[in-house]
Amino acid sequence: MNASPPTEAQPGLDMSQRSAAILVVDDNEAKRVAIVAALQPLGHSIVQASSGEAALHAVMSRAFATILMDVKMPLMDGYETTRLIRMRRESECTPIIFITSHLQEETRVPEAYKSGAVDFIFAPVVPDILRAKVSFFVDLFLQSLELEQSLAEVTMLRDQFRDSEASIRSVLENVAEGIVTVDQQRVIKSFNRAAVNLFGYSEEEAIGQPFSSLIAAVDSSDVFSAAWLKRMALPPDDRSSDVLGHRKDGSTFPIDLAVSDVQLGARTIHIGCIRDISVGRAHAEELRHLAVHDVLTGLPNRVLFADRVNQSIASAARSAEPLALLVLDLNGFKEVNDASGHDRGDVLLQQVAERLTGSLRETDTVARLGGDEFGVLPAGVTDVAGAVAVAWKLQEALKPVFLVDGREIEVQASIGIALFPEHGDNLDDLLRRSDLAMYDAKRSGTGYALFVADHEHASVRRFALLADLRRCLERDELILHYQPKIDLASGKTAGVEALIRWNHPSGTLLMPGEFMHEVEQSELMVPITQWVIREALQRLRTWREQGYDLTMAVNLGARCLAEGTGIFETTEQLMHNLAIPPGHLTFELTESTLIDTAVPGLLARLENLAEPLSIDDFGTGHSSLVYLQRLPVIEVKADRSFVSSMCSVSGDAIIVRSIVDLAHNLSLRVVAEGVEDEETLDLLAEYGCDQAQGYYFSRPMPGEDVVQWLETSPFGATTTLGPIDPVSTDGRPTAIAEHEMEYPDAFSVGAERILVVEDDATARTLTRQLLIDKGYDVVAAANGEEALAIYRDHPVDLVLTDIVMPKLNGRNLAAELRRASPDLPVVFMSGYPNETDRDAMANGNAFIQKPFASRDLGRTVRATLDSKPAPTLLG
Repeated sequence: MNASPPTEAQPGLDMSQRSAAILVVDDNEAKRVAIVAALQPLGHSIVQASSGEAALHAVMSRAFATILMDVKMPLMDGYETTRLIRMRRESECTPIIFITSHLQEETRVPEAYKSGAVDFIFAPVVPDILRAKVSFFVDLFLQSLELEQSLAEVTMLRDQFRDSEASIRSVLENVAEGIVTVDQQRVIKSFNRAAVNLFGYSEEEAIGQPFSSLIAAVDSSDVFSAAWLKRMALPPDDRSSDVLGHRKDGSTFPIDLAVSDVQLGARTIHIGCIRDISVGRAHAEELRHLAVHDVLTGLPNRVLFADRVNQSIASAARSAEPLALLVLDLNGFKEVNDASGHDRGDVLLQQVAERLTGSLRETDTVARLGGDEFGVLPAGVTDVAGAVAVAWKLQEALKPVFLVDGREIEVQASIGIALFPEHGDNLDDLLRRSDLAMYDAKRSGTGYALFVADHEHASVRRFALLADLRRCLERDELILHYQPKIDLASGKTAGVEALIRWNHPSGTLLMPGEFMHEVEQSELMVPITQWVIREALQRLRTWREQGYDLTMAVNLGARCLAEGTGIFETTEQLMHNLAIPPGHLTFELTESTLIDTAVPGLLARLENLAEPLSIDDFGTGHSSLVYLQRLPVIEVKADRSFVSSMCSVSGDAIIVRSIVDLAHNLSLRVVAEGVEDEETLDLLAEYGCDQAQGYYFSRPMPGEDVVQWLETSPFGATTTLGPIDPVSTDGRPTAIAEHEMEYPDAFSVGAERILVVEDDATARTLTRQLLIDKGYDVVAAANGEEALAIYRDHPVDLVLTDIVMPKLNGRNLAAELRRASPDLPVVFMSGYPNETDRDAMANGNAFIQKPFASRDLGRTVRATLDSKPAPTLLG
């Protein structure tokens, strides 16, 4: 392959405007063009070379301020090209920066520097960092040109005015750099104005003093030493020396010192040209810091962390002592970022970094590896106990809530631990295995985990499972099974719970426990949940068309509740399209989901949720009673771990009874999970439990088998709905009953209709659902005025109204309704009955005090409808 000749990108400035030449060497034209575009704003001349050979031709034709060199090139790579460039005296000091996208080049860093490279830039190239590094070396180049020019001028003047010290002094006074003349005894003979400004000595104070007084003690002994003078005898380009200058006030600063000799008659004097390089050195230090530190947190980045780990491994190997490496990942940080914005997420990461470093010793290393992942390298000998202690400290440091822009955010982390040499003898193995342990800690919820060999095998299985999961929807491999929920008062099915199954390509039907954890930790959680809701509601619509009035329960995970998932919007649209009445779909949330702090704004969204909630696995978590009062919760499900053993373990029976009593005191329905025998069923009925599900009634079954089970099982259900028009191909019913269109709460045909009037949305939803479960046709109103409007067009069999409401209260509403229907039964509800309420009860009205249990509400309503004396139930 013939090397293309170098091409030059025209700059916007000429040499008089401090322009310099930059050589870009890369065999990839697109990369060269991108680099040239990034450097164009600097205004320098840019020469392009497509190969190492072309680069050598370019270097022989002119001088460059710096060279940007690709490492991987055919025929002659970056290392070889650099070595050849360095062999030429005119270019042996030209700064060469390697650019590479190959991470393995990091292991060849010593070789790169040995070949002559001064720095590395790894792709993808960040334009700002590229320009900063190039600008630094260009500035040095231009400054050296200026110095050469100054020295050339001095030399020229020396030749012109060899016999005139006065003329030389006049010139020196007007040079920008500090110029100091020194005799052969190293005593200062002249001190120009620029030198006065640099060192703070007046000319009178400096003259006669030893030149070493201008140099810091650490370098003063080297100045004018034999080796130093020998270096100064080199050609002008090679005479500069970086030393520390010493000011009159005692401060030091880096200077560039170049010395030339001037012959004045029989005398030889040394002329020192001095330039302050503080700014350039500070810039270089800043660039070096940025190269190995995270810009956001200031912590060491992956490069510096790797270097320190490798050094520690080498030291530990020599002493045959253990070493620990920890990887920490924040739980649910993506949800925090999505909900709060990346700016707040960055602030949170900065605060986390401060907490982590503050919890450990100064000698320990905490690095940001990327995103919300951090690496920790404890200093010195660290065994298992020591590593676990470090993990505990890190977790304790994150426990107090974080305050970001006035908003409290709780952060939890999962930590993986790997040990040298037990789990690996190199950086890659230790990082990979601590990562695997971290994911195990995240899945198990233990907070931290030590690597074990099983993690690698599990990881392989996990990735294979995820690969299959990503195709399960398009392959139509997911199915739903349904488990009946039995109403214990009637002994009949009130609804079902949808449970997901996976027809795996291997031919095995997988249960949720075998794959849902991986789903919950991936981006598949939302689309799979949307599929479940859609499938369950379509099945519910089919059963309604067949005359079965059932409720449907669907499980939701925490990730589905984050803002922007569209779960609730999708549900609302499906309910509307399929004409599923409100109250017929219940979302089941576990206690851990309910209190999941990694989902910002969760409670606010749940408070406004249209569909009722059920708290699953109740009694196993730490949910607050405040949540049960604030959210539209209608039921709690006693966990199977208590229910299945309640007949043999008295403690579990006490827990179940306490759950039932607590829920009823909060006017919540109780569902017992895991009922497997008649003895357990009888005890639940004795405790007043409302519903139950378990293998005693039925195992979960495919949707096609539910209707047959309903018709044949003693716990089945009979058809209660009249004809319902089928759903059209677009998912909308071909026709909807007029009363359903106008009042979605009214859905049962032929059942006794009850009007619920309650201004509290949660209480209204709960009461409506309790009555629906008992087979009543229910319409609901938020106030007295709305109730009158409903009653005028749709007479009801009974009114259940709150007493205390704004504007038209319950007593006045009853009076208005009685004018139209004197015999209309009315049941009053109130949490704080007073004497006036008791008078209202005495006038032929029933009364129930809130909160009430489901069975008490049912008895009161039934007794009132049957025209029997209704009991007054005061709590």
